[in-house]
Amino acid sequence: MKTKSLIISILFVCLAFIANAQQHNEQITVEGSYRPQIKRSERLVKMPETPENKFNIPEYKAETKDFNYGYNMEFETMSAVSYKADYGVEEKSNFLKAGLGTRLSPLFLFRHYSDLSRTMSIGVGVKHYSSWLNLDDYKKSSFMNNNFNVMTVNKFKGGQLRSFVNYKYDMYHLRADVDNDNGRNIHSVNAGAKWLANGSSYRNLYSEVGGDVRSTWITGATQENQLNAKAHLAYSDNWINNKNVDNLQTAAADFEMNYNNIYQGQMLFAVNPYFTMNGSFYHLHAGIRLDFKEGDVMGLYPDVMGSVFVLDNMLEFYAKFGGRSKINTFADIVAENPFVTTNFTQFSEFGYEKTRLDFQAGVKSKLANNIDAHFGVRYRNVKNSVFYVPDKDFYATYDDDVTVYHLQAFGLSIMDCNVVNVLADLRWKAMDKLNLAAELSVNSYSLKNNALYKHVWYKPSFTMNIRGDYEFDEIWTFNASMMMMGKRWALNLNDEEVTLDPAFDIQLGADYQIQEDLAAFVEIHNLFHQKYQFYYNYPSLGFEIFVGLKYRF
Repeated sequence: MKTKSLIISILFVCLAFIANAQQHNEQITVEGSYRPQIKRSERLVKMPETPENKFNIPEYKAETKDFNYGYNMEFETMSAVSYKADYGVEEKSNFLKAGLGTRLSPLFLFRHYSDLSRTMSIGVGVKHYSSWLNLDDYKKSSFMNNNFNVMTVNKFKGGQLRSFVNYKYDMYHLRADVDNDNGRNIHSVNAGAKWLANGSSYRNLYSEVGGDVRSTWITGATQENQLNAKAHLAYSDNWINNKNVDNLQTAAADFEMNYNNIYQGQMLFAVNPYFTMNGSFYHLHAGIRLDFKEGDVMGLYPDVMGSVFVLDNMLEFYAKFGGRSKINTFADIVAENPFVTTNFTQFSEFGYEKTRLDFQAGVKSKLANNIDAHFGVRYRNVKNSVFYVPDKDFYATYDDDVTVYHLQAFGLSIMDCNVVNVLADLRWKAMDKLNLAAELSVNSYSLKNNALYKHVWYKPSFTMNIRGDYEFDEIWTFNASMMMMGKRWALNLNDEEVTLDPAFDIQLGADYQIQEDLAAFVEIHNLFHQKYQFYYNYPSLGFEIFVGLKYRF
């Protein structure tokens, strides 16, 4: 069976001019966010996660068992006392999904994992998604996303070595008022490795060391090169209460180095030493983060977190206080908005994004064996955040046409802002065959030291996501998901602040089991055909139906 799986995976890779995959998830096994992790060992991930759709439309992934729903909340919750509906976990390590949408949108997803030997494993992922027909809403456009990934795990006596190579190729066509277009081809290659020591940090020095290189470029234009490295060291013992092996203290330090070059270089080095301890009803984490930035002053941020567990661990009250710096990267910007056309020759002058204050607090509750709930608030003071503005000077001319066409594209603006989020989420396994999940974020943004504008652009007043799946019987499975996004402010071509209408999107799906491992599927995207915009005059997908097959082996 292993040989058959390997042959099938190699065949698909060779045939795939479409390529995807993404980096292996490095922290799948969560032993508790607010309890000491004596051993940071990780289980093997046998299925690469589904790569994200980079076209800035809702990720139409109503089938939650095959996809991770793509709307990012402002805050991740993961509690030591929580119950989580187990979305995304499958019994089979290999999966193939192929379908076609009514917009002539082919969708192909393949992932494979196998053990080549007792000490070596390999994973492969391929994905293609595109629109062959123009998106006619607001501005014409079409797109194609291709991703490919290979990861290996090699086991040694002293630990594991995980290696990966990711390649992404995205193509976007900005249409004028005629059939001509201005194509944009974005490539990204990311390769790296991580060493994880065997054993634990209990009375031994535990270590993890990793690094990667990444190059992102637009054909014939901007190119960015990144070099990143991380290390983790930890040592645990019973210094305070040496009679209780369950109440340990850990001294640890995380190190991070980021180098980024777009015509100019930027370097960020961070060190984060901290100390953790826990008891039967509490957990404490105390440390500092030091950021050393090339051409900028050193950043000093607290790293303090605490939790109290009450009612036999049914309730967890937590609070966190911290901050950090990061480099604004070209790769992150074009992944979020591929129609950014700013001249990046001076990009390094934008400096570093600095979250000078990040405060979080809330309560998490295990209401029952099958319900996990969270309510919290978050406040951030952020310097040098990236925002998008219309590019007034992006024009195109075409052969045998004297007209000069303005194409819809975006430039960048760097501003300081304060952010307040009120957050709530719920996971509920309502019955053996029904899983439900919901997230809500109510957001408030305010600009600092900016007398020209009043609002933060493209940040929704609230986001809400609801999703679920229901196994009707051994043949039929149904799923649904809903996204709502409040009004957002934007700038038009006259530098006037305008509002974008709220967004509402429902996706429905159904699977019909043909054989044990073969199923037919149908998915309806944007059920009510709402023409909402993520950005001002941004192309928008409307109603579409996908049909196809899924095969697990």
